[in-house]
Formats: sequence, C-alpha cells, structure tokens
Amino acid sequence: MSESENKSWQQEPFVVDVKRGDTKCYCMCGLTKTPPFCDGSHKDTHDVPMVVHYDKDETVYVCGCRKSANLPFCDGTHKK
Repeated sequence: MSESENKSWQQEPFVVDVKRGDTKCYCMCGLTKTPPFCDGSHKDTHDVPMVVHYDKDETVYVCGCRKSANLPFCDGTHKK
C-alpha cells in the first residue's frame, strides 16, 4: 500500500449536503489539501478522483479515515 493510501484526514466522515444536479469530485489519492474534494494533487499519481453526479437533494457521508470498503462513502470502518 502506498503512503497516500494510508493517509487519513480525520476519524469521522465528512458530512456533505448535495443538491439535485450537483457533481462532486472526491479525492482518491489522499493528497488533497481540501478533503474530501479533489484539488488536482493526484497529477503525479496513478489515482484519479471519483466523480459522483447527484439526482436528488441529500446529505452524504464521505469517508474521512480512507479505510471504507465503499469509498468515497463512509461504511463505519472508522468505528472499529
């Protein structure tokens, strides 16, 4: 596992309110300075952001510990 794969931002999920029609780019490399969103820091890696399009207003829980089996979303792994 690379160093960026081990990087944790925080030990709880990010709470993100999204609106119908929103598109969010979530960091997958762990190097962003604006977690959980991509800031382009992956350019020197093989990782790419996960782009998610939303078709309804909702609150999503984005993984902060980076250990979820359902990245970019939280699956409760941080509680273990």
